[in-house]
Amino acid sequence: MVQSIASSQPVASPIEIKGTASLKNGQILFGKVNKVFLNQTAEVQFDHQKMVATLDIPLRTGVKYWFQVQQSIEGSVVLKALDAPNLNVSGLKGTVAQLIAHLGIKPEPAAIKLAEYLLANRLPITKETFRSALQWLKAADAAEVGLPVIKTMFIQQLPFVKGVFDALFTQSKGEPFHKLLSGFRQQLQDGGAVTGTASKLKEVLDSLHVAKQNQLQQIGLQKLVTTWLNSDSTPVMKSGAFSLLQKTGFVPKGMTESVFLESLVDGAEVRSGIPENSAIDKLHQGLQLLSEAKGGAFAHVEEIEMAINSILNSHDHEKAKLPIDIHSMQRKNNSAEKHTPLAFRLLQNAFAEAIATKAVGGKIEVNDLIGYLNMDTEQVAESKGKAAELLFKSLNEPPEAQYARINEKLVLSHVLAADFQSIDFTNGPSVAHQLKEMTKILGLQLEHALINLPGDDLADFPNDLETLKPLLLKLLNEQIPAAIKEMAEQILNRITAQQILSQENGPIQNLLLTLPLNLGSVQTDLTLQWSGRKTKEGKIDPDYWRVLFYLELGRLEETVIDMQVQNRIIKVTVINGHGATLEEAAGQYLGILRENLGKMDYRLSGVSFVNPVYEKERDLRGKAIPFSEAGSYSGVDIRI
Repeated sequence: MVQSIASSQPVASPIEIKGTASLKNGQILFGKVNKVFLNQTAEVQFDHQKMVATLDIPLRTGVKYWFQVQQSIEGSVVLKALDAPNLNVSGLKGTVAQLIAHLGIKPEPAAIKLAEYLLANRLPITKETFRSALQWLKAADAAEVGLPVIKTMFIQQLPFVKGVFDALFTQSKGEPFHKLLSGFRQQLQDGGAVTGTASKLKEVLDSLHVAKQNQLQQIGLQKLVTTWLNSDSTPVMKSGAFSLLQKTGFVPKGMTESVFLESLVDGAEVRSGIPENSAIDKLHQGLQLLSEAKGGAFAHVEEIEMAINSILNSHDHEKAKLPIDIHSMQRKNNSAEKHTPLAFRLLQNAFAEAIATKAVGGKIEVNDLIGYLNMDTEQVAESKGKAAELLFKSLNEPPEAQYARINEKLVLSHVLAADFQSIDFTNGPSVAHQLKEMTKILGLQLEHALINLPGDDLADFPNDLETLKPLLLKLLNEQIPAAIKEMAEQILNRITAQQILSQENGPIQNLLLTLPLNLGSVQTDLTLQWSGRKTKEGKIDPDYWRVLFYLELGRLEETVIDMQVQNRIIKVTVINGHGATLEEAAGQYLGILRENLGKMDYRLSGVSFVNPVYEKERDLRGKAIPFSEAGSYSGVDIRI
C-alpha cells in the first residue's frame, strides 16, 4: 500500500523513514517483516515500499502480517500486529476476507467490492474511512462511478467527508453541465418556486445563456420592439426592426409605421385599466392628448409638444394639466404627419423608463407595454414564437440566405450579439475576459472573495452573493419543491467539484473549468483542464504548462485538444474521430498559428491529429474525473 505509507518520493535507504506524516492512527496495512533490529524496530515492506517502524511485539522475519498504525509522531511509526499470520490465506480474496474481519464489517457484496478496490489500488484503510466510504457508495448505488471518486479523494489528499464525495460523484457521473442548468431553469419556471431567490437564479441562468431557445421565446419580441424604439438605433436599424415586427404579425402586414402610430392614437380613448403612476400611464395620457389634437383641441403643434413635455417631465406621474387658455384658442386641424413623431417619442420614453425601472428591480415589465401596443394576447404569443424562429434562423443560415433584407439582418445580428453573445474564439483577449466573467457568474470565486475582503468592507461583496453558488445555497434553505431542491444540489455539487479539483499541489497549480457554451443554436459544455508549475516567487511559470481542452460538437462529436508546453516549445495534439478531415481543414492556418506564437516568444514544434481509438489508454476524452490519477506532487513530472 504505497500511497498509504509514503509520498510518491522513493525511499533512499531502508533505515530512513519517508512519508510517515501520511500515516494516521488506526490505519491498517498488510506487509512483511524483512529485518528485525534492536529495540523492537524492524524493516517492514508493504508491496515495494520499505520503512522502519517500532513494533509492539517481536515478530518473525519473512512473515506477512496485518498491521495497524498505533502511533505516528515525531517521525516515528509504531505498528501493532493484529493477529498471528494465517499461512493458508493467499490471493486477493483471502486477503479481503481477513481485512473485513479485522474491520468488524459484515462481509456483504458492497463491502467486499470496496475492500478489493482499496487493496488493488494500494489505498489507505482505516475502520472509519472504510465505514464512511461504504455508506456513501450504498447511498449512491453506483459503485463503478463511486469507487474512482474514493480513490481521487485519497490520492489528492482531500477531506474525507460526505460533501466532497457528493461533489466529485456528481461531477464524475458526466451529465452535461449545460443540460443540468437548462433543466433547472425550466424547473424554476414551471415548478412553483416563486421566492425572490428563485427569481434571481433565473436571471443568473439567463446571463449564462442557458436554455437559449426558451430565452429567445421569452424576450426575442421584446428585443425587436426595443430596437425599433431605441433612441440610439440608426434609421436603418429602426426600419429593419419594424419590418421584422411585421413579419412576426405583431404589426399587421402592410401597415406603415405612421399608420400604426395613428392607430395607437385613435385607440387611446377606449383604453381602460391602465396602472397609475407608470410608464404606460404617461404613454396613455400623451396618446390621449394627440387624439384630442386630431379633433382640433390645439391651435399649434408647439402647444401639443408643451402639453406632452409636461406629462413626460412630471415626476409624480399625475395627469398633466393643459394650459388654461388652450381651449379658448382658435382650433386648427393639425396634420397627422406632425402627430406621429410625437407618438413615437412617447413610445420611446415609455420603453426607456420601463427598461430602466426593471433594471433596478422595479415592477414595470416591458411585456406590459407590448400588451399595450397589441391587446390581442393570442397574436402576441404567436409573434413571440415567430420572433424566436427568425433569431434562430439567423444563427443557422449562411449570410447570403435570402430570408431577410439587409436591414433586418442587421437587427437580428445586433440582438443576438447583445443578448445571446457566444464566445468569439478568434479573439484571445475577448475569450479570456468572457471566461473570467462566467467563472464569476457561477460563483467559483465566492470563497476567494470572502477570504480577501479588506477588513470589514462589505460594499462590493453583495455582487458576489448575486452569483449562482451563493444563490443555490440560499435557495436550499427555503421552502421549495423536492424536485427543484434535488436539481439545485446537483448543480451546487458540480460547482463545488470544480473548486475542489482546482488546487495547488506543491509547486503545481491545477485548474478545472466546465462552462455551458452556445455555438450557434447548439448548446454544449466547454471543459478546460490546466496544469502548470510555479516559480520560486510563487507566480505561474509561462515556460512549463499543459492544457486539455474538451468539447462535444454536433457533427465533429468528441474533440480534445492537448497542448503541452516545455521550455516554451508547444506541442498540440487534436484528438477527434474525423482527424483526417480536420487536418486538411487546419492546414491553411498552421502558418498563422506558428507566426503568432512566435510573436509571444513560443515555438510550435507541431500539430498532430489523432483518432481517439488509438488513444484509449490515455483516457483523454474528458469522461473521468480530471486529475484523479495525478497523485501527489512527485517533484518530477506535470500530469493531468
